[in-house]
Amino acid sequence: MFSQALRFVRLPLLMLVIYAAARFTLGLAGVPYAPRGNAMFSVVGLTVISGIYFGAVSGKVGGFNWKGTVLIGVLLGLFAQVLVLLATWISYIGHLETYYIHWDALNVPEGTVPPMAQAMAARAGGLIAGPITGLLAVLIGRGLSFLAPSPSNRAVS
Repeated sequence: MFSQALRFVRLPLLMLVIYAAARFTLGLAGVPYAPRGNAMFSVVGLTVISGIYFGAVSGKVGGFNWKGTVLIGVLLGLFAQVLVLLATWISYIGHLETYYIHWDALNVPEGTVPPMAQAMAARAGGLIAGPITGLLAVLIGRGLSFLAPSPSNRAVS
């Protein structure tokens, strides 16, 4: 079931990589974090939206039972947080000013640059919170699956 779930969520996994990379480059390009920069390419936002959509179609299109839907949510949330952890680590190792080490993203006082160990510990917490977020999103989507089209409801061209 794991490999089937991985194949099913290939598109959102690719989109998460693109969003994480784009978010990484915004800081390098000098785009201010606030007020608008932070809203662009939100990895967590994309995780939630992807979870809702793919949770909604997991049964009808993917043929997953509820356990498969849960696995999809955990995969999405964990993958997103691994990307965030990796981007934070690369930012620190490369001494790069990215959004991943911004004081607001790390929930530290304004202007503070926390040591790498503190930032990585905070990001490690996301490895727990991310899968829970993904799980909640797919469960909401699965609950709304009656709104999703069935394979038999295909549009005629």
